[in-house]
Amino acid sequence: MRLALSMLSAILLLLSPTVVLGQGKEKTKGTAEAPAQEPAAQTKTTATKQGKARKKDSPSLKREYAALTISELVGEDPNRWTEKMQTHVAASGFVTYSGKEANGDTEMRICDNPKVVGMDRAHCIMAKCIPKIPCEVPRIGKPITVRGISRYDAAIGHHWWEIHPVEQVEK
Repeated sequence: MRLALSMLSAILLLLSPTVVLGQGKEKTKGTAEAPAQEPAAQTKTTATKQGKARKKDSPSLKREYAALTISELVGEDPNRWTEKMQTHVAASGFVTYSGKEANGDTEMRICDNPKVVGMDRAHCIMAKCIPKIPCEVPRIGKPITVRGISRYDAAIGHHWWEIHPVEQVEK
């Protein structure tokens, strides 16, 4: 009896991909059919030197960034993600520090006031440009808007919000 049930289960498991992926309209529980993309919204690929495919974003695929003030961003509890927070954010402020890290990253301290001295976690965030996505840093005291991925740096001695990597810089 157990052998028969085991064989029946194995046969059903082997046949289930043909039902899910086949021409019929049957689907197993928990699977969803992806909506078809229109040709204008599809991404194109190009080959790199290593032979790997790289995606080129078509003009119709723009990323949206949640516009947050520095006060809104630093006021968020990193342990409780709210509906206001997004993975991709845009934050504006003034550059109060810039430097190069040993790993090649360019870091900027962006504060809501150009006269803030030091890393005031209530008024500043860090923004880091990586070597694969380099950026131009304006002079100290100049306004800037950075767009990128928001994260909370909880390393010992840090405990601040940052945008890392920065994907776009607007001076």
